Amino acid sequence: MKKLCSLLLITGCLNCYAQDKQGDGLRHALNIAKTDSARYTAADNLCSYYLETNRDSGLHYAETGLAIAKRNGQWFEEARALVAKAHELINLNQYPEALLCLQQVFKIADDPENRGKRTWHTANKLPYWKQRDEVLATSHFGMGELLQSTGDNAQAIVQYKAFGRYAESAGNKFEIGVSNINLASIAAATGKGDSAILLAKKAAVNFKQSGKINMLGYTYVLVGYNYFYQKHDLKRALEYFHLAADADLKAGNLASLTGDYDAIITYYLSLKQADSSLYYAKKDQQLLHSARNGIGNAYNELYKSYELKHQTDSAYKYQGFALAAKDSSDAVTTKNLVDFQKLSFKNQLRLQALETEKEQAQTRVRTYALSSAIGVFMLLAIILYRNNRQKQKANHLLNEQKEEIATQRDNLGQALDELKNTQTQLVQREKMASLGELTAGIAHEIQNPLNFVNNFSEVNAELLQELKAESEKPKAERDEALEIELINDLIGNEEKINHHGKRADAIVKGMLQHSQSGSGTKELTNINALADECMRLSYHGLRSKDKSFNAEMATHFDTGLPKINVIPQDIVRVMLNLFNNAFYAVNQKQKKAGTDYMPEVSVTTSAENNQIIIKVKDNGVGIPDIIKEKIVQPFFTTKPTGEGTGLGLSLTYDMVVKGHGGSILVESVEGEGSEFIIQLPIK
Repeated sequence: MKKLCSLLLITGCLNCYAQDKQGDGLRHALNIAKTDSARYTAADNLCSYYLETNRDSGLHYAETGLAIAKRNGQWFEEARALVAKAHELINLNQYPEALLCLQQVFKIADDPENRGKRTWHTANKLPYWKQRDEVLATSHFGMGELLQSTGDNAQAIVQYKAFGRYAESAGNKFEIGVSNINLASIAAATGKGDSAILLAKKAAVNFKQSGKINMLGYTYVLVGYNYFYQKHDLKRALEYFHLAADADLKAGNLASLTGDYDAIITYYLSLKQADSSLYYAKKDQQLLHSARNGIGNAYNELYKSYELKHQTDSAYKYQGFALAAKDSSDAVTTKNLVDFQKLSFKNQLRLQALETEKEQAQTRVRTYALSSAIGVFMLLAIILYRNNRQKQKANHLLNEQKEEIATQRDNLGQALDELKNTQTQLVQREKMASLGELTAGIAHEIQNPLNFVNNFSEVNAELLQELKAESEKPKAERDEALEIELINDLIGNEEKINHHGKRADAIVKGMLQHSQSGSGTKELTNINALADECMRLSYHGLRSKDKSFNAEMATHFDTGLPKINVIPQDIVRVMLNLFNNAFYAVNQKQKKAGTDYMPEVSVTTSAENNQIIIKVKDNGVGIPDIIKEKIVQPFFTTKPTGEGTGLGLSLTYDMVVKGHGGSILVESVEGEGSEFIIQLPIK
């Protein structure tokens, strides 16, 4: 299948092959621009104009805009120009240079000194955090393009999904469609035809909703290829190939039209229909003749079509043209891919060196701790040895025998008391560990509303400064309409600050109410809401310890689930224990499985036979059959020393079975994952 081009319209609507007059007009606008702001806008428009039709020109104007933005200290415009430059470099197979551009963009987005700086883009009154989100969104998309082009599909999926989340947050239907179509292309490349078709059809709906139809051709041709190669439904495939061609003709996307013709030619070649394939191959060659990329494929299609018609002279001629074009393209691509891999390898070596230093430091700490422990044990051994010698002497004295036995009995009772106290402390420690996980999750969960509060506060400060400046003008010069607009903006922002402040307050109060040590009174509880909160809090708790950890979270809630009488704080601890174990299991597997492994934890609720069923499932390391019967025993743990007390599942079992009259089951396959099933009676 011919690789579909990833396309993000960074600077507005793109018209592939517009009239020459449009290009002349844009260049004239650049030449007569009086200010750097106007020059940047003209260069930006020229970059968009040439983005897909002339890579070298697009790269030239991206670098022109980049130089202007740097000269004026415009961080937002600099980031946009870097993303546009990276896009062109990727399509020119210059992968190392593209990676450096995208790394600079992420660095710009994370630079705290850019906060509060006014840019040319703030003429639209966009706050800093929205501008930063735009930069991060396009950066994730560009990184997805780069990783997909170099064969790292697993990480490309992560980047495209991150881009999609920013698009959904902004309500941008077009960018949601772009995310879906790129995920669909990866699904198609990895043999997941059904997923590719579903994602591509979603993308088509998104593009239609956005009113931008220039991507419909890419979308339809991808659906057609999946019907052709994956589903072997040739009739449906040809329907979508023609839909793609019609859409690209309507939108004026003549560059994309060549890909549609390739698909139709593939169809007719597979049926050995020489006249039809030759007809579209000639049309494809006419479109691609002046382009730098793709002409080799057109020559190859002409060669195959003439070969079907047994016109050997024409077939051999175009076969030679195709081989020459392929050799030239492959040499450039291979060199740049090797350069990219070298650059990535240097980064890996640097990270490995840092990890080695970290492990050495941890080893030194463990060595000191072990030495101290050995010293304590030796001291205890000496003390015990002396006590034993004294007891041997005492055995020879009949008069002291009874007193010695009584002393030993007292010591034994004291040891038993100390053991009970130790067990109580371990149980309390496990509860506090769960509370710590909960607290870390709450801290992360309330970060979003707090960010909104901070950002709107900063915007209000700017608005107040503008209002103050306007009010200090002479009455004849004051703009009352502007003052009213500023006041209305202030009122609206204050309402948003109040809304997000209440949201943060509700999160803290709600979860602390569930986590506090109460009287253990049962009350009607929404299990779906509780499971959703605990899942996210557990995930963010682990993320606060390991920033590199990521996992998919899936919820399958029964919307008709009734509320049931339970002790909320006990059920919170139960769910946190199960989610903590699930995320721990997928994290351990991710460290060993590599980039192709996608960690996932899901929770499912349902009501069956007068019982609430809660299922927590992961695709982690699984539980060996030999230890399944031991996992709920107190102090039994499979985690390394210092990472677990062995009381989590034991307490979970007691709370479910003894505290609520329910049951807990476990199903697991070693190496594939585990599923814990909780059943609670509906009363």
